[in-house]
Amino acid sequence: MVMKCLFAYNPISGKGKAAKRAGKIAAKLSERFGEVSVRATTRAGELKDIAAEACGKYDLLVFAGGDGSFNEVVNGLAERENRPALGYIPTGTVNDIARSAGIPRSIGGALKNILRGEPRELDVMKVNDSFVMYVACCGGLTGCSYSAPQSGKRAFGKMAYAAEIIKNDLVFDEYEVEFSSGDKSEDASAIMVMIMNGRSVASMRVNPGGVLDDGEAEVLVIKGYPRENESEHSKHRRYLFSALKVFTRGYKRLSKSGNVFSYKGGEFEVRVPDNTVWNFDGEKGESGSVSVRVLNKHIKMILPISGK
Repeated sequence: MVMKCLFAYNPISGKGKAAKRAGKIAAKLSERFGEVSVRATTRAGELKDIAAEACGKYDLLVFAGGDGSFNEVVNGLAERENRPALGYIPTGTVNDIARSAGIPRSIGGALKNILRGEPRELDVMKVNDSFVMYVACCGGLTGCSYSAPQSGKRAFGKMAYAAEIIKNDLVFDEYEVEFSSGDKSEDASAIMVMIMNGRSVASMRVNPGGVLDDGEAEVLVIKGYPRENESEHSKHRRYLFSALKVFTRGYKRLSKSGNVFSYKGGEFEVRVPDNTVWNFDGEKGESGSVSVRVLNKHIKMILPISGK
């Protein structure tokens, strides 16, 4: 099958692994699809522009990068017509989107998937005017992925996130959260809010039952309850363990807890203070309240064939 294919990659992602193999990747793509153009990014945010320019010009956009790179691509093409199918080569630090989609996390395995897999339509979350592929979250522990320096992530991988948590992200403050969807609402003092479209967050199966094409997202609001005469140190330690349960116990088990509000649906609002910063797919997102709508089967991506 002859297809117009564009291969774009972030040359610094994954310690430059894609850059080192760019020629071989392009050659394999050319054997399978025919015409292949190659572009390496030279600045932050360029993948968004590349994805937007690819709409209507290419049948397939293959790109290499991490979850942040994926977020750039989705934001570049989500509002455009004639969107190309996507082929993804994960080369980031955590690669949660690949984990959720079942894409191999090696360059060779991901490339084989692109050459042999099949396109499937997947959901995208529209959060205010931004687009998010797998997670939007705020509160304790959620800032480490974008505040950890790139040099540390390249050198130490996921350990850079742990170092950032220890350094800057162990202080938990309650903030007021108002959730509403149709006739369902919840007001709570919270320490963390997590909105998930995928299965994996921070490389852990937080939402193992999550489906990428069902038109719904899963929501967890982890509540905070100050105790009388409790020291700040004791409170922060208790809140830390409550937040860690999101990653160790997951959505399904926590949704039955009285200290957690959970919801699953396709459209809702989460109102938080204006200074509350959101994490969108591992990158620093917007601040303040958000309106969320799941765009069902909005993008097309090559995934492994079922049963193989």
